[in-house]
Amino acid sequence: MVDTVKIYTMIDKNIYDIIRNKSIIKTSYSLETGEIFYTITNDHLKGSYDSSLSVVVGGGAKYKFVNKYFIEIEGSYHKIVRGYNSHNGFYNVYSICSNLVKLVEYSYNIKLPCMKHWFLSRIDIAICYDLKNQNNVENYLYNLRCCRFPRRDLERHKEYGSSVYVPGATTTLKIYNKYAEFMKHDLKKFKCSDFDINKYLSEISGYIRFECELHKRKLKNIYKGNFVRIRNVSYLDLKNVWSEEFMKLLGYYECELQVVREKEKVKRRIFSVYGDRKGQTLYNFYCSLVLDGVEQIKRITTKSTYYRNIKCLKDIGIDYSQKLEIVEDNSIIDFNPFQCEEVA
Repeated sequence: MVDTVKIYTMIDKNIYDIIRNKSIIKTSYSLETGEIFYTITNDHLKGSYDSSLSVVVGGGAKYKFVNKYFIEIEGSYHKIVRGYNSHNGFYNVYSICSNLVKLVEYSYNIKLPCMKHWFLSRIDIAICYDLKNQNNVENYLYNLRCCRFPRRDLERHKEYGSSVYVPGATTTLKIYNKYAEFMKHDLKKFKCSDFDINKYLSEISGYIRFECELHKRKLKNIYKGNFVRIRNVSYLDLKNVWSEEFMKLLGYYECELQVVREKEKVKRRIFSVYGDRKGQTLYNFYCSLVLDGVEQIKRITTKSTYYRNIKCLKDIGIDYSQKLEIVEDNSIIDFNPFQCEEVA
């Protein structure tokens, strides 16, 4: 589903002056009646948990608009309309952007350019999965200690259950505990409402979120141009990027066989394909990976040997993305985000 988007277009001086001179606008949100709650701010959003709608105007030189001005709108239509963004979301990029433009028009009592003149500079594709309980979510995140992304630094944060954060110039990837994130940022917004918060918390108690933020550079590469028109953007294109990026992070490939994690199944797979001698070498290599981690093994193994063994494991669908504690097999979460259904 689509979460935060950032769009922009060209405006004239009259519209620029109206928006520039307006202060922050706040409108209440009623969960009972379905009225929209949002805050319009002239600053950047804090994160995907932010229910604000950012509206920024400035000189057109930033986007090479000669003798004109620009307007940027950034926000999560999902978060504004639902009050949460864990599920029950939206997928039509054009419709989402169009509705955000209408909100700004209504708030400022102005008329903005039609949608064919709007461009996209950022969009977040986020998918939640249900691992049934917090224990499974925490174990899965804990086990992702082997993850790495080519030529990027992987960061881990204790908030949201030791979340994984991979920043980059083209995309930024995040995997985190949705329940923990909601408790930290959103719970207080619902305390004085009729929203059944206990039912909702029970519903999301096993949710894990995979979020891919596509930056302008990536969008330009996908659509082969400096200006990415919203009307040309396809959700399927964006979802494909989401899959490709998380496959790199987790070590999956589209053509993989059934992914194997459990120790004995891994051993049987390796030995059945490569035989006893080579199989033992590869199995020892695999055990070192999941016990000591990728970076440690890379430091003590020659480059040619390391990549040759990695290729052999990938060729037969062996998943080493989760760092396993062999003595704690019960903590292994048999979960493949590329085969499981997202939470609707």
